Amino acid sequence: MTRGRGYTSGKPFVKEGKEPAFVGRWTLVAEWCLQNSKGARSFRLIRDTKDPVHFVSFGEWDDLEWLTVARANREFLLRFRGCQELCDRFEGSDYVVALALPQT
Repeated sequence: MTRGRGYTSGKPFVKEGKEPAFVGRWTLVAEWCLQNSKGARSFRLIRDTKDPVHFVSFGEWDDLEWLTVARANREFLLRFRGCQELCDRFEGSDYVVALALPQT
């Protein structure tokens, strides 16, 4: 497992007309992580201005290990799958920082 600050990113393509429901369910996932997962720092959901069914999500974690723990939790899985079922396609990845500017 890679140690150090970790990031998650998802690229959901939501079923047309399901965008408000998706945002609501995504909010439940993010709030659950912040309240129940050690190491969860922040979450962002952004929406494509040209393609309103395309979103990008970002999560920041103290350590990718905590993300692994959260993903193994049944409550997390139920919420996350609720998001996925509203999508035509969902791609996700985990990241560590390669470079940050300005450097602090």
